[in-house]
Amino acid sequence: MSKPIVLVVDDQPFVCESVAIMLKNTYDVHSFTSGKEVMSFISNRSVDLVLHDYEMPEMTGYEVFMSIRANKHNSKTPVIFLTAETNERMKMEMIERGVSDYICKPISSSALHQSIKKHLSG
Repeated sequence: MSKPIVLVVDDQPFVCESVAIMLKNTYDVHSFTSGKEVMSFISNRSVDLVLHDYEMPEMTGYEVFMSIRANKHNSKTPVIFLTAETNERMKMEMIERGVSDYICKPISSSALHQSIKKHLSG
């Protein structure tokens, strides 16, 4: 059986690498440092889940989220924001807008695995 495909998007390569290390034994992980790269990657294929930094240059996490929702292959794909932004109001607003989860940095491996498992099985 193939592993679920999880995309990690963060403009800081060390964050992508750290998250990929946490997930590589369980998931097929692909890392990107821009929203444009991830949108190009998913343009003609489905993925199982996207982990995306909220604060990004060029395209914010929310802009990428809206583009994923508009993509016919991934309109229902869970998107989890990984962010240093700890504003509780922002978190609730993003979840109300349809983001699957909102995990604050520094990222806990157990919290990350728990959230991914929840959203892949849901």
